[in-house]
Amino acid sequence: MDIDAFVEFLLAYNRKVNLVSRQSTTASLAALIAETLLLKDLVSTPLLIDAGSGGGLLGIPLAISLPEKEFVLVETIHKKIVFLREALRYLGLANASVHEGAIQEFMHHHDRPGSTLAARGFPRIEVLAEFVYKDKVRELLLISSVDKIRKIENKVAKFRQNRYNIPSRDNLVIFKLENVSRETRKRWVKS
Repeated sequence: MDIDAFVEFLLAYNRKVNLVSRQSTTASLAALIAETLLLKDLVSTPLLIDAGSGGGLLGIPLAISLPEKEFVLVETIHKKIVFLREALRYLGLANASVHEGAIQEFMHHHDRPGSTLAARGFPRIEVLAEFVYKDKVRELLLISSVDKIRKIENKVAKFRQNRYNIPSRDNLVIFKLENVSRETRKRWVKS
């Protein structure tokens, strides 16, 4: 299956159960997915955790595009959980699974620090940044507003940070926060 099949499935499902805006079109969802796919080359770990998966616009396109990686879609809202499970089944995505519950609860039991946590439009990104700080994940990838990113940048100043512009979007950026070993940090300082 491909991303076009996912978009068609999401739009058809959205007519029955409101998951994304009722005004969503193939073109508007394709634009959001194109932004999501900008993350593809930034994921450097074998496992990506999608916090607040919602309609799957982050985790599912990445799972389709990166079949060699594992994905966990974390969601709290039951109708979205049902959709995510049906979408994964429909698309035959064996490299992705759904976790029902809050990201905090999932991360409490998460024992693979060499993983990536990602989110798009997550309301409290400082909660996600804490998991990098506590060494629960190696990296955090966010698609978020510039203002939200500014609020956490100083709190996570000791970690490697990169900001990437999203073409044609002045109010959104991709923010990558990495927790790397002391040895790696020393090499950065020397170079």
